[in-house]
Amino acid sequence: MKNRIVIDASPLLYSECGIGRMTRSMISELIRIESSFQYHIFGRRLQGQKLSNLFPELPTTQLHLPRSFEKVIGSFRLIEGLCRGDLYHATDFYMPLGNPARCIATIHDIIFLTQPEHMADHVRLAEWAPGFARKCRRIIADSKFSKQEIVRVLDIAPDKIDVIHCGVDNKVFFPESDSEDIRCQTSPLAGTDEPFFLAVSCSTGRKNTPLLLEAFSEFLRNNPRHDLVLVWNPPDEVRAKVAAGKNSERIHFTGRVDDKSLRYLYNAATAVLYPSLCEGFGLPVAEAMSCGTPVVASNNSSIPEVGGDAAIYIDPTDKSCIVRALELFENNPRLSAELHDRCIAQAAKFTWERCARETLAAYQRCL
Repeated sequence: MKNRIVIDASPLLYSECGIGRMTRSMISELIRIESSFQYHIFGRRLQGQKLSNLFPELPTTQLHLPRSFEKVIGSFRLIEGLCRGDLYHATDFYMPLGNPARCIATIHDIIFLTQPEHMADHVRLAEWAPGFARKCRRIIADSKFSKQEIVRVLDIAPDKIDVIHCGVDNKVFFPESDSEDIRCQTSPLAGTDEPFFLAVSCSTGRKNTPLLLEAFSEFLRNNPRHDLVLVWNPPDEVRAKVAAGKNSERIHFTGRVDDKSLRYLYNAATAVLYPSLCEGFGLPVAEAMSCGTPVVASNNSSIPEVGGDAAIYIDPTDKSCIVRALELFENNPRLSAELHDRCIAQAAKFTWERCARETLAAYQRCL
């Protein structure tokens, strides 16, 4: 009789960005690999798509309840009652279980404690996640940096934590060979026919996009060839500030794009800019490099673990440092091509198969 693992797929019901994409890729790879476990997929959200449509080959259970019912779910042990399991996997920091000792939890970062932002998720995680992490059987951290922070801030024993890096899907993110097709596909998306730098995972918080916009405006003083394209639907105040600037036509917002469009943008960009103030992993760094595109990335937190020796590192708090990195690519048109192979080799270290196999080993240690 195989042990049953109940995996929380709730992140897929909220977003296909970030943690949602990671969770879907990890579950899909677990399903593909032969193992000594059977799986049951669980999710909770008042609305959203059906999990049974996402994973038709597996039993699924979905609770249509709002976030405000988390304590009720735990108090009445609804998950344990509906999904009988030998082990529960909280893929998004915690699950409202009656008995957390039967759970392994993926804690992507503890930014909600060390650099909290004014958002409901950070308030919720600060209340629920620390106690849950201390009680659960084991923890998966996305990076060595995240493990160190969990040990330091939550005072959890290091031997309770497995570091399992995320992967990048090289069937989705890969180098395109047809440069003319890339140009035709990206010009309408990017809103420009000029060479461009690309920024993804943007926000006015720790993603540090406002400083990037300031740095790019300074970079424009020398009338460079490059525009800036941001995969972002910015708040009105940011859009208004850009529109009021002297070179607003050189900055382009795409809004949210699908994975195929994102691949084309990665391939077309001279470099991807990632000046985040803190990350638990940094998936866009790996995705861009999987397309052979160099990354200008922060020199902090987990990002050097992902970028290795293939990234150009900056101090994300120093505007002039960001400007110098942009000028480096502007003044050396061959630099992107010179870094291409190194980027692909670095990204190849991060696969979902490796992530899934290491996750299976973590399950085995729990049982």
